[in-house]
Amino acid sequence: MLITVFGGQAEFLEQILREGYCHHAVKGIIMFAGPATAGFNATTLVDKDFKNTPSGDVVDKLIDEWRTKPTETKADGEGYFEMSLFHGDYNITIKNPVTNCSTTLSSRVTKGTTCIHIIA
Repeated sequence: MLITVFGGQAEFLEQILREGYCHHAVKGIIMFAGPATAGFNATTLVDKDFKNTPSGDVVDKLIDEWRTKPTETKADGEGYFEMSLFHGDYNITIKNPVTNCSTTLSSRVTKGTTCIHIIA
């Protein structure tokens, strides 16, 4: 599907990106939206001085909203915790407050991932 949003319509760009992002059939979003100096004339993300346009502000806001931010949580009495994550690679640091020891592990969340078990 190809959608063109012309300049000055940043609010429509946000609606379109949100609709696409939440649709189960969408696997990714690619935007051909370079600067006007490179020949792009619709939905430029930056101006000729590489300063964000309103559409660029929308894209930056959504990327920040949709990324997984560093989070600290505590396990329950059985040593379990639950967290929803986006697909991607993660570094997980486990700290023991009693011994003051910690270890860092790497993990990958992919399409089929439903649960990750870490034994530390």
